[in-house]
Amino acid sequence: MSESKLGKPKLMKIVVVGNIAGGKTELSRHLARAHQVPLIHVDSVQFLPGMKIRPLNETRDVLKSMTDQEHWLIDGYGPLDLIEKRFQMADFVVFVDFPIWRHYWWCTKRQLKNLWSRREELPEGCNELTYEHTKKLYKTLWQMHTKMRPELLRIFARDHLKNKMIYIRTLKEWRQLAESGLPKKD
Repeated sequence: MSESKLGKPKLMKIVVVGNIAGGKTELSRHLARAHQVPLIHVDSVQFLPGMKIRPLNETRDVLKSMTDQEHWLIDGYGPLDLIEKRFQMADFVVFVDFPIWRHYWWCTKRQLKNLWSRREELPEGCNELTYEHTKKLYKTLWQMHTKMRPELLRIFARDHLKNKMIYIRTLKEWRQLAESGLPKKD
């Protein structure tokens, strides 16, 4: 963890985003431990038990109260009207940008893994194993890759974000970041 001039850890704000099933949550866990920041999973905010979607205004309020804290790591997107502000507030924005085939492969593996255990970041009673949910996941994967990814790349190219960006495009880069943590921030 980076340290201030007084030798105390610097409070960090970190965002980790990318397509579905790209290892964002696992990477976020590593980074949150390494930098001693609380980890917030957007999925745990957006979803209620039974895979119900939390009302949008409530989701906004919860995420806003979390980003008002001194330090955090937020894994995921949430409402798009809040995401760009979160990018601006962050010390680092990690964009997991694997080839689309890897996201499909890992999404398939994740769905199979859900036969035995649910993702711990989801509230109780969330079942991702339905045909409808699986179909929605695969459709969303493609939409995020073809529509949201190009827009994100445009946003990330803005001058005020360029120095905050960390792009993860290979497994080697993913592993290196998970093992080493983020660079020191002045």
